[in-house]
Amino acid sequence: WYTINMQSKKHIIIFSHGFGVRKDDVGLFTDIVKAVPEVESILFDYFDVDEKNKILTIRPFSTQVKMLNDVVKKARESDPEATIDLICHSQGTMTAALAKPDGIRKTIFLAPVLDMSIERTLKRYGSDPDSDINLDGISKLRVFDGFLRIVPREYWAERKKIKPFKEYNEFAQKTELIVIEANQDEILSKVDLKDLNSKIKLMSLDGNHGFSGKARKNLIKTVREIIL
Repeated sequence: WYTINMQSKKHIIIFSHGFGVRKDDVGLFTDIVKAVPEVESILFDYFDVDEKNKILTIRPFSTQVKMLNDVVKKARESDPEATIDLICHSQGTMTAALAKPDGIRKTIFLAPVLDMSIERTLKRYGSDPDSDINLDGISKLRVFDGFLRIVPREYWAERKKIKPFKEYNEFAQKTELIVIEANQDEILSKVDLKDLNSKIKLMSLDGNHGFSGKARKNLIKTVREIIL
């Protein structure tokens, strides 16, 4: 004799991008957003972007962590009953693990960084004549996509102290954590995952670090199956 209209909860995905890129994560995140029109997507920049002079300034992890937690808090305040998920790529996975925001249903780590050694980054950028790395001052990393990357010493100092496995394992106590490795990752080398928390679901898909080209379609299909 009466009808109850049950409205489904609002669903929000917050994206956490990687080192030296902008909020679209070189198109990876925007492609995922297009593929999940059913949800509200939130993308934001961790780094300061100077469009006029083509300079991108990296912020320390402590600043990135605060920014992510603020975004999550604002999303929660906008709708306390909303379902909130995280999709993180590359070093953005580390920022999420350090932040450990409350109330996250599912978190997907795409091509996560499990080796935070500075030596890896020095090897990648150090041989480039356009790069100037100064761990005790200001580093200038090579230009690609037209932007120069400026890295303050605070970033390197904080990075030295990070223990990825510890942070990932602790975060897995607060969220359903799914790790998707890229089988043909050209940036990150393979790391033994035996010390990861058994609660973490491990997957691997063909693709390079950004799952570009043909790999993108399969990645998006997998992300939809996990999130929706």
